[in-house]
Amino acid sequence: MTKLYDEFGFDTVNIGPLSESWRVERDRPAYVVRQNAEELGENLARAPRAI
Repeated sequence: MTKLYDEFGFDTVNIGPLSESWRVERDRPAYVVRQNAEELGENLARAPRAI
């Protein structure tokens, strides 16, 4: 599936298991922000566990 995303011009970033999905929830740095793969990785790392 990642090959298809690449063909469309998108980067694929594995953020881990479903238990880590909180990193892209509302009010987190990676939520609804236009970013490349590197920026997404940085934003996922900066996400606070609890607000």
